[in-house]
Amino acid sequence: MLKAVLTAMPSFAMTCFLLPVSLCTRIQSALTRFWWDSSPEKKKMCWVAWVRLTAPKALGDLGIRDIQAFNKALLAKQAWRIVTKPECLLSRVLRGKYCSKAPFLQMDTPKAASHGWRGILVGRDLLVTNLSKAIGDGESTLVWKDPWLSMDEPLRPVGPMQEIHQDLCIADLLCRGTTEWNIPKILSILPQHLPEILLIKPSVTGATDSYMWLASKSRMYSAKSGYYAATAVEADASF
Repeated sequence: MLKAVLTAMPSFAMTCFLLPVSLCTRIQSALTRFWWDSSPEKKKMCWVAWVRLTAPKALGDLGIRDIQAFNKALLAKQAWRIVTKPECLLSRVLRGKYCSKAPFLQMDTPKAASHGWRGILVGRDLLVTNLSKAIGDGESTLVWKDPWLSMDEPLRPVGPMQEIHQDLCIADLLCRGTTEWNIPKILSILPQHLPEILLIKPSVTGATDSYMWLASKSRMYSAKSGYYAATAVEADASF
């Protein structure tokens, strides 16, 4: 009942909007009371903390969803759609309205943003914690601004950057007309990252660059993998 009905009831709203913390607390309270109380008229003691109820079954707990983390995971699904399908109507409308001054993944939350857009940006902030790019032709990946150095964590180059190289793309690091790395040029710009770069194999068929969600084996975002990432972020923030 808790997982299939009570937790699922607000899912549609949580897919579109960021619920206030007070509302999440009320939903959490309803779930807690349903679990421990024998009747609505008689409240009983909660013998186990909420954090134990929401911990995974693999750790011996119940695996009930944390409402705030699940809300962020569902909103990140909207952000994933904007990132991976930039030509869809939703993406074009939202980026046209809110992303005129900065790309979606780098922009700050505007003061005049709608509540729906603020919620999507919260999902975006969760998404970027495990977002990287798979290199195809290298044309749409910026060397200094996009995460592309690793298939295990979202890494981008660090270090002094010359002004003439601030908009350098990955294709500029390849030998012209081939998919081979231009080692002399890499040594002149990113010498400290040469070993990691040589492990990356650009597409031999000329495929475009694509985003990967590193928290999933399929490299595709899902609400389930996003939820586990959100709970991990909240656990790190609590320490």
